[in-house]
Amino acid sequence: MAYVKYRGTKYPIRDGRLDLSNLGIENMNDISGLKNLDDLRELDLSNNQLSEINGLDSLTRLENLNLRLNKIREIQGLEGLTHLKHLYLYNNQISEIRGLESLVNLEELNLFDNQIPKIKGLETLTTLQKLYLGSNRIKIIEGLDALRNVRFLNLEKNFITELQGLTTLTRLVLLAMKRNSIRAIANLEHLRQLKRLELAFNQITEIKGLARLENLQMIDLRGNPVYEKELKVNNKLIKVKFWDAQELVSYCKKNLDSNPP
Repeated sequence: MAYVKYRGTKYPIRDGRLDLSNLGIENMNDISGLKNLDDLRELDLSNNQLSEINGLDSLTRLENLNLRLNKIREIQGLEGLTHLKHLYLYNNQISEIRGLESLVNLEELNLFDNQIPKIKGLETLTTLQKLYLGSNRIKIIEGLDALRNVRFLNLEKNFITELQGLTTLTRLVLLAMKRNSIRAIANLEHLRQLKRLELAFNQITEIKGLARLENLQMIDLRGNPVYEKELKVNNKLIKVKFWDAQELVSYCKKNLDSNPP
């Protein structure tokens, strides 16, 4: 059975997977045998003390790389991992999205809880389906135009004030925007496949902009000024709650002329 060694201990590869999590690793060069694993499919290096990414050049068949809960400040050393599908970098110290250009087969990217102020460097990731950018320092939604296959987008816990830059994401099923500073529901009319819209704890004061979201099943508006406000829909009063999606869509349709989406 193939294995690597770290501080004298052997760690075996099982079914193409290597688990090196929770070992206090500070430098990947201290892992002996890693460069010989050209058939490795999954590598877990989460919850260590890594400050940089290196030593992965030979892992050209790697599909899943977990680097969460480290001290990584820069995305680098991934250029040769062109088969990578899942990349987890959340809970690090990354301040810029870069070094991902060659990961053209990436399907899931998790950069949750870093220090990123701007969305960029994603233009070549056209196969991406899940993108997590929550708990960063983002103020504007931008740089997503090429990501036409994204179905799940998480931008919660940022500093966003306006829903924009989402026009081309026509396959989006879930949009998570809770705990920002959004004042209005707008610019979502192209998201016809959207099923779940999470807008809790923003600054939304009225219901509009939902008329064309006919597939919407769930909307979360808790913690907004509009929450639990009574609206008249089909001659009955309803309260704005997080499960009233279709009734709110109907409300917006009836008020389309006065409140365009």
